[in-house]
Amino acid sequence: MSSIFTKEHLDVFSSAYLFRDLEPGELESFTSKAQYSELLPNSVIIREDDQGEYLYLILSGKVRVTKRTYDGIEQILGVLEAEDFFGEMVLLDRRSRSASVYAHTKVELAMIQHSEVAAILNENPRIGLKVLRAFAEVISLRLRNANDKLRSLPFIERTF
Repeated sequence: MSSIFTKEHLDVFSSAYLFRDLEPGELESFTSKAQYSELLPNSVIIREDDQGEYLYLILSGKVRVTKRTYDGIEQILGVLEAEDFFGEMVLLDRRSRSASVYAHTKVELAMIQHSEVAAILNENPRIGLKVLRAFAEVISLRLRNANDKLRSLPFIERTF
């Protein structure tokens, strides 16, 4: 991990969906708290069922999100890339990680501790509203995509 912050990092932060509506001073609340990490392909970033500490923003590269089936098979749920974020669900519901995340390519990440994110959101309701709206929009989009994937299954057992 390093604390090197570049102009390219700032560009990713400011254009990322999560932070796109923030003013420069508001954005600095997050960039000043971020830690930076570079990982090689197939490195574990998050393990399903672990407790989470960080919100992640992808600065470069790609990650893959996976989930174990009841049969123990690891299914890829999706691939995220620069400007995407993950790790937000634990911040919202305080439950364990719902999926695993691996570096798919060499990846550079910004990591912000959940306690730091929560403090920023609590101390500045204007920032909180903007960021929580972005969280909700992305979670809604991810849920719609998951629903579309379920619809494409050859058959789904009717349970009602």
